[in-house]
Amino acid sequence: MKNTFILPDLERLLEVPGITGDKVVIISIIGKTPYNSSGLKIQSIGRIIPTLDQKDLAECSIEGSYDQENQIVYLHLYSLLDADAFLRNYQQLCEECITERNCDDFLAIYDEVKSSFARYLLLLFHISHIVVLSHPTATMDTNYIQYFKAVDTLSQKLFEKITHHLKSVDNISSEWVANGRFCTPRLIFHFERCPKNIGNVKKLEHNLEDKIYHILKKTRIISTTGCSLLAIPLNDEFVYISEKASPNDRLGEMVRGLIADCQPGGGIHVEVPYSSQPNLQKSFKRFLQTHIEQARTRGFDDTVSSGRHQHAQSMHFELPVLKQWIQATQILYKIVIKKKLITSLCTDTRFSEQRCLKVLPLALARYQEGLPSHYAKVEHEARLGMALALFRAQARGPVFDRYAEQLEMECQAHWENGRQQCEAASMTGNPCKLPKHTAEQDHMSGFIHKAICDCGRKVGPREDPYNAKQANHQFYQLMSKECQCAKLERVSFPTFQPSTKEPKHAKDSEENRSKPDKGGETLLEGEKEKVGALECLPGMLTLSSPPGLLPVYSSWSLVCLGASSLYSHNLGLSESHHPGFLSSTNYLLPWDVTVYSKTKQTWPHVGKYSSRGRRGRPTGALPQFTVKVFIGVEYECSSGHRFMLASPEKMLKAMPGSIVKDTGHKVAENDMPLYYPCACRANRLAQLMRLHVVTPKAPVHCTLDPKVQPAPGAPVFVATNEGPIKLTQSAYWIMRLPYVYVADKEHHMYNPAARLLHGVFGVTEMDQ
Repeated sequence: MKNTFILPDLERLLEVPGITGDKVVIISIIGKTPYNSSGLKIQSIGRIIPTLDQKDLAECSIEGSYDQENQIVYLHLYSLLDADAFLRNYQQLCEECITERNCDDFLAIYDEVKSSFARYLLLLFHISHIVVLSHPTATMDTNYIQYFKAVDTLSQKLFEKITHHLKSVDNISSEWVANGRFCTPRLIFHFERCPKNIGNVKKLEHNLEDKIYHILKKTRIISTTGCSLLAIPLNDEFVYISEKASPNDRLGEMVRGLIADCQPGGGIHVEVPYSSQPNLQKSFKRFLQTHIEQARTRGFDDTVSSGRHQHAQSMHFELPVLKQWIQATQILYKIVIKKKLITSLCTDTRFSEQRCLKVLPLALARYQEGLPSHYAKVEHEARLGMALALFRAQARGPVFDRYAEQLEMECQAHWENGRQQCEAASMTGNPCKLPKHTAEQDHMSGFIHKAICDCGRKVGPREDPYNAKQANHQFYQLMSKECQCAKLERVSFPTFQPSTKEPKHAKDSEENRSKPDKGGETLLEGEKEKVGALECLPGMLTLSSPPGLLPVYSSWSLVCLGASSLYSHNLGLSESHHPGFLSSTNYLLPWDVTVYSKTKQTWPHVGKYSSRGRRGRPTGALPQFTVKVFIGVEYECSSGHRFMLASPEKMLKAMPGSIVKDTGHKVAENDMPLYYPCACRANRLAQLMRLHVVTPKAPVHCTLDPKVQPAPGAPVFVATNEGPIKLTQSAYWIMRLPYVYVADKEHHMYNPAARLLHGVFGVTEMDQ
């Protein structure tokens, strides 16, 4: 259609003949529409409004049509108050609200809707003679009062800017410039659905007029003593209630009407405003025509004198020339239509914001109440939960999430402002209790455990270790000075002996090997061997450690307490020499081992079998003898309690009379757990810490070859890679195992599947 347009694009109207001489009446249609109505208001004149593709329109837009014959400009506000438009743009509104306001609450989104509608409303009140407010039901929507007040306030703020820019319009009247518009628009109401069982519609219309006038007067939207934002006629009807039922399908109704008009003999003579309905006695066309004729003849004089606005002049009314109206409309559109919130319309959001601002300091004070000088993350999160609970109980509204996030940020900032605890985890998993400090400062968790020395005779306090050297080496070195463990016979395990002050770890050397020297040449083979000699293991020795690499210190200990007579199987381990054992668990297990001799000289060679009546041993078999070895696997908990296991699933318990019925076969031939629950009241977890061996006087070597796997798939830790360790005869040996297991700087914490692999204990005949 040539004379249809969408603001602010009015280029089509510039091609209309008589643009410089035709004086026009501008009628604007605003309001709300129900779902499935395509946003079209007032069925009786809806077909003159262009039914453009709504998908191509913005969130709010003003569609227009120019009736050149009758010199009337129709403007139709398509806004987000129309249900179809709101549903179509809701997702986009949510995304914009989250991006710009960090909030996706419906009330916050609706602030955008109301602000956008109010700005377009202000524009129409400045470029229209008649504004038709259409509503789906026959009730006055009092929400418009809030819109009118917001528009009136915004109009006063923009008044000077509007009057200044209107001066640039060609041949514009001084009164138009002085008032900022060519008239005070007349507001009339159109209700599309009449209530049921209403006999006298005219009486209902008059009642609504009285109520609307009373509401607008009490709220000071209109005034008979001054220039208002809008006006209603004093002596003319301004409320129309449609008695025709509103169709569910507006577009379908319009198409069916168009088809009926095109049938032979079905055409209906259409008068302005255009409509396909017959010329009934009561029609909105006649109702609107009365106001149009009044605008054409004497104009509107709904207010008497100015007085409310100081800038307002006496009541002015004029019919603008189409060209002037086009120029003024384009100027006003640029001034008024902006994507900016109108704070007076954001009542729910402002209430929510004020409430949140009041509760926020209270919640922050709850967080800070009774705070220590420094505290851990767990304490921070617990206090933050208390603060959020208080905030959640008293704060309300669409900005709740934003201020809850601000509360979290302020609590986080308060904690990070010199109040953070170090929280570096010790080798046992306990956090450091000191304030956050640099890596050079020592950590301290505050936990003190009871631990036993290498030989098992001295109990002392152990500070929670923060590295493997403290846990497996330094503590036992200090304890040996108090216990005299260092004076006992000891098997030394091979360790790295550096030839330089700062030995290199294996990983560091591998990186250096791949780098060329300053001359750009790689290292020679001899130089590689030299570098390799300076390498050491970054952790403990395992079966998967590179050959030739050794740890800096030994995490294992093997000492001889003395002769085998130190242990009495009838008495067990004495409390004075081995303190801390739980009752009836301080016994070793007898292990009878059959040893096959490597020589046949001790056996007679008389026939194939012996001469006795019973069947003897074949003369070709190796001679054998049995030896008794006492072994034990000792577990130790952090409270200093000790006990032995009789099998992988059973704690050793001596019968009354110090009788031990268990043997050492289950211990020697099975994997033993690395951790086992202690029977003490604290119900702590005990760890396998010592292996006891009392060797016999027989000509045999008892051996120890411990292999520990702290987790399934983890490396297997060993004391030495030189094979089983031979123990001397008729002696009491104790091997102390590591307290923590670290390989290549990877610390293996508690795992219920950790095992001491079988094959630890062995017996072989001495070489002749």
